[in-house]
Amino acid sequence: VALGTIAPAVPGVAEVVDAGPASRRLVALTFDDGYCAECVKTLVRAVERTGARVTFCPNGTYAAAWEAQRRTIRKLLAAGQITLCNHTFTHADLRKLDAASIRQELERNEAWIEKTFGVTSRPWFRPPYGAYDAEVLQVAGELGYTRIAMWSGTVADSNQRGEDYIVDAIRTWAKPGAIILAHANHPATANAFERMLKVLEGRNLKTATLPEIAAA
Repeated sequence: VALGTIAPAVPGVAEVVDAGPASRRLVALTFDDGYCAECVKTLVRAVERTGARVTFCPNGTYAAAWEAQRRTIRKLLAAGQITLCNHTFTHADLRKLDAASIRQELERNEAWIEKTFGVTSRPWFRPPYGAYDAEVLQVAGELGYTRIAMWSGTVADSNQRGEDYIVDAIRTWAKPGAIILAHANHPATANAFERMLKVLEGRNLKTATLPEIAAA
C-alpha cells in the first residue's frame, strides 16, 4: 500500500491532550507497547473486521510483533482507520534521560515506524508511563511532536486482567471525548475488543483516532 511522501518535522510547542471535546460522541481507544505478538495480531484483525477507528502507540523494541501485521496495518493506515503514535523505542522513563537520549528514543522509533509502515507518527507522542517534564516536552516539540497523548481513562491492563475487568473499565470511562489507555500486551484486552465496542455502541458513542477526537 502506497502511503505517499512523509512531510518533514515542523518544530512547535508540545501541548498535552488528555481528552477531546464532549460536543461530539467520540471515544479514542489507544493501545500501547505490543510485546505480545498474538495480542497484536488479535487486535489488528479485530480492528480490521469491525471497522473501528483506533490509535496504536508501538515501541520499536517489540518490532517483531508489529511487523508480522505490517501488511494489514498499512492497509488500515491508508484507509485512515488507524493512527500511529510515537511511544519511544525502548519504553524508557524519559525523565531519567538527558536531552540527547530523549531525542534518540523518539527519532529511533520514528525511523522504525516510517520504514515499516510508510507513515510518520508526528505530531503524536505518548511518553512511557505518562511520565514527562519540561525537558521532555521541549525535545518533543523540537522534533515536531506537538501533541502529547495522555488519557482521561484507563483499562489498567499493564498487569494481566480478565476480560470482564477490561469491559467494566470501559463502562467506567466511556463518555464523549474520552481518550482511553489500553495495551497490546495481554490476551484479555485483545479478546475483549468487540465487547468494548458493544459498550460504546450501547451509549451511542463512536470510535475515533487521536487526530479525529482532538479535532472534534
